[in-house]
Amino acid sequence: MVSGLGSSMTLVEMGLQIILVSVSGVFSPGPLLFANLALSKYGGFWSGIKIAIGHTIIELPVIILLALPFVVFSPAYMTFSIMKIISFIAGAFLIVFGILYVVRIIRANDSPRSAINSSRVENPYLAGIIFTSLNPFFIVWWTTVGVKLISDSISLLGHPAGIAFLFFVHIWMDYAWLGLSSYLASRGFNIIRSEYHKYITILLTVPLFYYGINFVLGSFI
Repeated sequence: MVSGLGSSMTLVEMGLQIILVSVSGVFSPGPLLFANLALSKYGGFWSGIKIAIGHTIIELPVIILLALPFVVFSPAYMTFSIMKIISFIAGAFLIVFGILYVVRIIRANDSPRSAINSSRVENPYLAGIIFTSLNPFFIVWWTTVGVKLISDSISLLGHPAGIAFLFFVHIWMDYAWLGLSSYLASRGFNIIRSEYHKYITILLTVPLFYYGINFVLGSFI
């Protein structure tokens, strides 16, 4: 158990929080997903896995870098005010993103052509690296929501166990989603334009609003 901002959390609750909050990053229809769909013709499921590996090459160092302040100072020495600010910013980002996400899904028809047709990148590993590192949403997500998850994980398990727990509970979703979406695309199933994708992703915004509101309210307790 760990106390933080007036609440306690178990390992299962922490894992569930990571999974449900990660939905906002993993299933976002951004450049990485579009590149994954466009490159699915080069290997289906395994093409998606290779892109996920390229994504991991960038994501793991980012997680470690953002975790360093918590490792150096440890959550026990982080002031209560700093933890409140982190919670508020993460919560506000989730709420705003949830709103924008729903509006975009309802009003727009995203297409994978924008990500890969303007590029000559055909190596899945390289595509994973490039479309992760050049995606501003990726950096914003990890420096807001990600920092909150890092602080909670380290508070619960310490380090390096907390960092490892966060990484593995989060990263499997990237591999599962990129692999599955690449496989379906290689079989001719249009992920982005599918009505199933629209309704499922709208449903998955519910946890974003829940945790967003919970983080914001927690920052005032």
